[in-house]
Amino acid sequence: MPKFDLFEIREAGTVSIVRFMQQIDDFSHRTSDLHEQLSRFVGDNECLKLVIDLRDTTYLPSSVLGVLIQLHNAGCEVHLANASEDVAEVMQVTQLNRMIHVNETEVGPWEEVSGSELLRVPLEGYALTCPECLHETQVDKHLLGKRATCSQCSGELSVTTEAIREASHVFATCPACMTQLRVRRDELNVGMSCPQCDALIEIRVIV
Repeated sequence: MPKFDLFEIREAGTVSIVRFMQQIDDFSHRTSDLHEQLSRFVGDNECLKLVIDLRDTTYLPSSVLGVLIQLHNAGCEVHLANASEDVAEVMQVTQLNRMIHVNETEVGPWEEVSGSELLRVPLEGYALTCPECLHETQVDKHLLGKRATCSQCSGELSVTTEAIREASHVFATCPACMTQLRVRRDELNVGMSCPQCDALIEIRVIV
């Protein structure tokens, strides 16, 4: 039996992404198992932000919501990505969206789509301004909740949710020519041509 049999892992770390297995309908009698497995996963990976991909899930049993609330209360920032309209409505009506973020983070397809002219490019980092020297420093997207070092003065930058939201520029790498791109925040999710190789790309917050 795999280490975690109730969910599969896309990425593990400070920011982690998982999706439930098909037997989510049976989670009502495995609530303790789900809580134990998710808690162990979060602890093992020092995860501060857990993103659960609900792309193939039309609803969430109350037992699963209870587990997510427990994770939130334990200090983990819980996000639901690709939540259906029904799930989003339930979260809003019950006001659980005050504790659990709904559709604020975009998660791309787990399987690569072949034959597409538009290349989806995952965002890699944010441009944060050093409070000491005002120099712009590239900060990896997975450093949320940690500290980064300014590339100019070696001062410390706190990588908070607020700091990331205020970043005016983001970074990514063109998959066609491997050129690092620095683009405005408002150019996310907008088709553009790579200035180096003219490949048609779209930078997205793909965890």
